[in-house]
Amino acid sequence: MSPLVESGVVESATSSRLWSDLIHQRFVPLRITARASGELSGVVTTRLIGHLQASCVSSDPQVFVRSNSLLRSGRELLAAGVVDRGHGYLEQDGRTCEVSDGAFALYDTSRPFTWTFTDEWRMRVYTWPRLGIGTHDPDLSRLTAVAVSGTSGVGRFVAPMFDHLSHDSPTLPDAVSTRLVDELAELTVTAALEAGGQSRRDETDAEACAADAVLREVKDFIEDNLADPDLTPARVAQAFFISTRTLHRTFARHNLTVSAWIKHRRLERTKRALRITSLDPLPISEIARRVGFTNPAAFSREFSQTYGVSPRRYRAVHT
Repeated sequence: MSPLVESGVVESATSSRLWSDLIHQRFVPLRITARASGELSGVVTTRLIGHLQASCVSSDPQVFVRSNSLLRSGRELLAAGVVDRGHGYLEQDGRTCEVSDGAFALYDTSRPFTWTFTDEWRMRVYTWPRLGIGTHDPDLSRLTAVAVSGTSGVGRFVAPMFDHLSHDSPTLPDAVSTRLVDELAELTVTAALEAGGQSRRDETDAEACAADAVLREVKDFIEDNLADPDLTPARVAQAFFISTRTLHRTFARHNLTVSAWIKHRRLERTKRALRITSLDPLPISEIARRVGFTNPAAFSREFSQTYGVSPRRYRAVHT
């Protein structure tokens, strides 16, 4: 298979087995069943913007199932599926919705779901790491399998952003890309809340809204200061003139910890740097040092545990 790169890559599969392998590699393990006899084939085009993966998938009538037995493998992602051609039926959390004509729906790969396509189809899929979504698990279960129109409400603002990210390859600084895709995640969640007859602001009081604003500012500060090896919860709290306890409580509202978030962003930054092709690539230890990892052995161990492959092997495969 071709390496996944930021400028986008087109991959095709001409048999059911190859198609299943491709979907597994680019997304999560799924059980795929054709709705007619014969082999499945399809095409996946993928590009990366920050920690957002934007893909376009087209294939034959089929059913994708993320069953309980498959939840132990694969990444935990929040995904938005925009169906441009054909009709897709998404089932998750006790609901089923029909998605077509540029509408989209959210689904969470950490829980079972089913996509059914009854005819030839094309769907754009946008995925964020589940860890980075500032929404509680119970809240997410109310957002999934709700069809969101791309021509009305908040959805009409989200749809053009999806379009640009699929067809353009903006070259932006890491911190800007991260903020862009985080804001898109917020808008996407808001659109799903609206489509489900809910208002995110109605669900929280003034204190919770203020805490969310602080969280966004703190995440921006962390993103801008990842290279500082002394970037600790105490250092972050000091920068915002709040107590460490208040900082921890702000993150805990979203099932996050400050230290885990810092480590997650550092690892994502190094992973992105390792994909960059260069005639004179930086040593892996230097890449790690530039995002705040001062112990090369500890960095290698954290990277391997998180992504299931060593930094050296990851670079070899993806460049």
